[in-house]
Amino acid sequence: MLQAIRDRVTGIVAIFVLGLLAVPFLFFGLDSYIRTVPQDAVATVGDDEISTSEFQTSFARYRAQLRQQQGDAYDEIATNQPIVRREHLENMIDQVLLRQHAERLGLEISDAMLFRIIGEIEAFQVDGRFDPLQYQQLLRGTGRTARGFERELRDDLLVSSVPSVLTGSVVITEAEVDRMISMQQERRALTKVELSYQPFADAVEVSDGDIEQYYRDNQQDFMTTEQVSIQYVELYARDLAQGLTLSEDELRQRYDAARQRYLTPEARRASHILIETGSEREQHEAVALMAELRQRLLDGEDFAELAQTYSDDPGSRDQGGDLGWVEPEQMVEPFEDALYALDEPGALSEPVETRFGLHLIRLEEIRPPEGMSFEEAREEILAEFIEREGERLFIEQTDRLVDMVFADDSTLEPVAADLGLEIRTTAPFSRQGGDGIAAERRVIEAAFSDTVLIDGLVSDPLELDRNRLVVIKLDEHFPSEPRALAEVSDQIRQRIIRQRASAEARAEAERLAEAAGTDGANLEALAEEEGLELQTLDGVGRFDFEHGSDFISALFRLPAPADQPVVHILPKRDGYAIIRFEQVVPGNPAAAEDMERMIARQQIRFGRSDEEFSALLAYLRENTRIRVVEDRL
Repeated sequence: MLQAIRDRVTGIVAIFVLGLLAVPFLFFGLDSYIRTVPQDAVATVGDDEISTSEFQTSFARYRAQLRQQQGDAYDEIATNQPIVRREHLENMIDQVLLRQHAERLGLEISDAMLFRIIGEIEAFQVDGRFDPLQYQQLLRGTGRTARGFERELRDDLLVSSVPSVLTGSVVITEAEVDRMISMQQERRALTKVELSYQPFADAVEVSDGDIEQYYRDNQQDFMTTEQVSIQYVELYARDLAQGLTLSEDELRQRYDAARQRYLTPEARRASHILIETGSEREQHEAVALMAELRQRLLDGEDFAELAQTYSDDPGSRDQGGDLGWVEPEQMVEPFEDALYALDEPGALSEPVETRFGLHLIRLEEIRPPEGMSFEEAREEILAEFIEREGERLFIEQTDRLVDMVFADDSTLEPVAADLGLEIRTTAPFSRQGGDGIAAERRVIEAAFSDTVLIDGLVSDPLELDRNRLVVIKLDEHFPSEPRALAEVSDQIRQRIIRQRASAEARAEAERLAEAAGTDGANLEALAEEEGLELQTLDGVGRFDFEHGSDFISALFRLPAPADQPVVHILPKRDGYAIIRFEQVVPGNPAAAEDMERMIARQQIRFGRSDEEFSALLAYLRENTRIRVVEDRL
């Protein structure tokens, strides 16, 4: 077959085929065929990859952090939108670019610095000191290994060092500090009268036709919230375990089989003298010395003094040979057998040989087994049985449920009938959730998914908690639709009144501003004539927000008056202010204290660093080949 094809692809046919193959290379280049995005990568940044698993893990941690920070305000659906996932990927790309740049600069994080920082993390400390066991346990709880965490932390520190390098390279002159202080402490002098829209609102008349027209023109503002109600069945190990019990004999059998869990073993406090052995001569000498020491002890000499003088165990010698409490399987077998063969405190063993040398052991004290009796452990044993049996039943029924949903995902009835579960229905709820099971984010997300909402199929099993899952199906969909005019007519009336009154107030403000004159010379007389309160403000600062944020923002956008005051109309929360803008008084850098200058310098430094940092990222993006596979997000 292959030879037949080869024979036919000659002459004009061969040229035609080669021409077709050449078209992609002509437009896209050979590089696009050779340098494809790896199969498991969601993006490539230069020679580095961001794998799909790395992205998913990072995005899951990001959402977990948001969930912890925002609490009840957290929106599971909003944080899982494609635009949010893409933004997170862009942040990961920035991190890779910065790490690559840091490596090119020769920046590195030493092991000493890394472990010093880890040691200072309070979560890894016990009683104020780094605890390796706590470190390992916390990392396991988050699904990380120590090596993976240390690699991530090293990369984070390396990336964060780049802005530090930029900040350290910024040079701030005293003239710049003077300008910053002059601007921040600037004051603006003005005279003003305020005009509220409320008096105009009392005169506004709104007809039914006005309301109907506004309703038609702005119907998108008066839509109901899309809602769904769902059917669901719930599988919960706690429910499956109801009614389970054990007989007294079964409970006692379980207690006896796991006695070590409920009773601590007998412990013995011991002291010893160790004589190390070496060559045959040394062995002979050690045996003789040990026999001598044993006899001296039997003759009444002090054990602690002999241990301090002769024992070769540096760990217990200074304590008179005291080893503390010893439990089974803590010592090598010959030592332990000899210790537990002693029948009463004060008893002395024969010389015992272990791989460490020869020992003389004295029993100091016996601590009998302690713990829970059968009566005390009974409820715990029963509760453990019920929990485990509930888990076993839960696993069995989960497998059955999955198989049945896979076989027929159009209805919940076979599942409910086979497993003896009740099909329940929720009240309607929106994408923000509802009550009961509708408050679970996984349920909300599944309820508004294409599978359930559009296709009308049963959802995949949703794990809500340990040994608790549900499957759901759409019961009824309540799409967003215009609310009835009668329901929103009062709201529309108030909107129209506010808009028209505000327009009237603006027109009146413009009339008063014109009457006051371009330089505001007539403002006092005008205020008296109109019965308006006149306010003189000698120095309004940038942060005097008691005047209203809109007013302050508009005021400090105005250019300074030149030769004479200038009249302006500025917004207020409840109307407008006609002002005579009189003077700008710059701040006085010479009067600034050292702390004020330091703060101003830091503000300039951070602002400049942010600019340079943004420029650096733009440069790195422009000069690095970045490819993203949208379908893998």
